[in-house]
Amino acid sequence: MLTLLAFAPGIKPVHCKGAAMADGSINNTAYMAAVYSPGNTNGTSGTGIIDSNSNTFISEEGIIYKSIEGTNECQVVSYTGNNRNVIIPDEYNGHIVTSVAAGAFRGNEIITSIIIGRNIKSIGGSAFSHCGYLENAEFKSNKIKAIPPNCFEACESLKKLELPESVKKAGYRAFAFCTSMYQIIIPGQVTSFGKEIFYGCNKNRLTIVTEKGNKAEKTALEYGMLVTNTSQTALSANRLADIEGAQDKIYVYSAPSRVKWKSLDPGIASVNQHGRITALKPGTATVTARTAGIALKCKIKVYKRNKKNCLKIIYSKYVKKEMTDYEKIYAAHAWLIQNVKYDKTLYETGTVPAISHTAEGAFNRGIAVCDGYSKAFIIIMEHYGIKSQMITGGAHAWNIVKIKNKWYHIDCTYDDPVVNGSFNNRNVFLDFFLKTDKEMRITHIWDYSAFPKCNSKTVNKKYKTV
Repeated sequence: MLTLLAFAPGIKPVHCKGAAMADGSINNTAYMAAVYSPGNTNGTSGTGIIDSNSNTFISEEGIIYKSIEGTNECQVVSYTGNNRNVIIPDEYNGHIVTSVAAGAFRGNEIITSIIIGRNIKSIGGSAFSHCGYLENAEFKSNKIKAIPPNCFEACESLKKLELPESVKKAGYRAFAFCTSMYQIIIPGQVTSFGKEIFYGCNKNRLTIVTEKGNKAEKTALEYGMLVTNTSQTALSANRLADIEGAQDKIYVYSAPSRVKWKSLDPGIASVNQHGRITALKPGTATVTARTAGIALKCKIKVYKRNKKNCLKIIYSKYVKKEMTDYEKIYAAHAWLIQNVKYDKTLYETGTVPAISHTAEGAFNRGIAVCDGYSKAFIIIMEHYGIKSQMITGGAHAWNIVKIKNKWYHIDCTYDDPVVNGSFNNRNVFLDFFLKTDKEMRITHIWDYSAFPKCNSKTVNKKYKTV
């Protein structure tokens, strides 16, 4: 507790919220008593009364500072003012303001915006956490090396952040439960991210803006976040092409408000409230997305479903030349699962149309049985020079595929199951993706001596067939 000084004329006591916690943070519900007198209102050269025992003083704006012994620096330790817009100054009362203490603003229910001054070098854990009305936070400093754990956790009204170029790491749950956040700009220098950093954020809205190929992009994708290299509000695609019956998902990056979707040609392509487009019949359609007064458009070209057009779309859009072999195999596997249905006439009549046993059934009709899936997979792989074979046994067919010098099993049919009686599964299962002989023998039967051995559990994900 602080020892209060005797009051000089014109000086009045100010009771401040918060108390020092065991972890060094400030609990802003029962802090201390402090004193101040009227003075300079810009908070930069200060006339706040200093408590001689603790070297703590308060500005007229209600920011409480503590000087750092042996230096001309001070840190912000708490805030008791009523101003919703807070500016942490570069200097105060002859001291350079260089840090914000742990928990300094934690739980504040007044502030809606804060500007962090140019001389701030460090911020303590939970410094701004649980500030439920905080909408905007701006960094003027380019000296901060780390965003600490829980820094902005549960700032439910916070909309966007741009981290300084000086930041190298962001800690545990630094932005967790920022449910209104729609954009965080993260510089490429940030190479360390704490666990659960985006936990509880809105995955359909929050956009991570960063350079391609860096750690921030990788982390964002691991969390299922939207990620792009532009801070502008924009569509993930302005033009799309696909075959009739196919589905695509487009996103609005950095959408300031809820997105309203609409198809101007609903007979050709429809769109739902989440931006999922369904191509219905050949033609051209326009889909619009509106957010915060911004109108965005995407042109949709729908092709007739046949083998030629399917392969054209697959090669240009899904299984691209620049991919590694692993990525091509995954993309082909995923396309077949999402665009081909198992022929249910086998269940209804016990017979199967001959075309369902062919690649043409998979491509032209979007309906096939196991050998139709397998033959279509081989055609896609042949285009890239990736070796694959069809295996048959136990009245079933699937594939083996070669990555570098190793063979692996892949069963597109089994990874496209009938779910609750529905033949329209679009979820990409990986239960039978790049498996060994030992793993496949549990559920599959074949002549082991007739095919290459599949014994490796390691996959070279970077290998590309020349």
